[in-house]
Amino acid sequence: MSTPTDESLRPSIVQSERIRRQIFAAGDIQTARRLINECYYLTDETFSALLKYSGFVPEELVRTYSRGFRRFFQGDPVSGLYILTPLLEASIRHVMKGHGHDVSTFDASDKTQQDMTISRLFDGMRTELVEVFGDDIVTDIENVFLSQPGPTIRHEVAHGLMSDGAPFGADSAYACWLIFRLCLIPLFPYRQQFDEGLWQ
Repeated sequence: MSTPTDESLRPSIVQSERIRRQIFAAGDIQTARRLINECYYLTDETFSALLKYSGFVPEELVRTYSRGFRRFFQGDPVSGLYILTPLLEASIRHVMKGHGHDVSTFDASDKTQQDMTISRLFDGMRTELVEVFGDDIVTDIENVFLSQPGPTIRHEVAHGLMSDGAPFGADSAYACWLIFRLCLIPLFPYRQQFDEGLWQ
């Protein structure tokens, strides 16, 4: 009997991850989203007040992120997903630049420099991404947004391939929540200051 390889195990891993996202989306994400929306009056400023301190969010994108999260929390997953998905790419580049990594490419033929796409980053700089974000987060982003088989949300959104109902599904809810978590991770050490209203 041959030893299983990463490639041979991939379908089983994808299936297990799909089930995990479905359970988490139905049991935790949607429950939390509805509860927060019912208990609090959410505005763009609600999210901006937090996101302006997040090292994951570029300063020039705080308002756009805030609009995406407000729409998602208020039950408009179409707007939330289509606003937030492209921002993930910008944030990953932002964080990588902050850690001293060059995330651009130079085309010698026309002498132009361009930022790497998220796919190019994951293909060419996975080791560096793991050093910055950790293997669990990199794998989660990869499984949700990039890898096949899988929901490939980045590709679906970027190329207009997502059906009308897909943003209401578990994978899309998980994708928005994952981006929300990535934005908040840099703030976790300061939770007590936020709770006590000491953060200025």
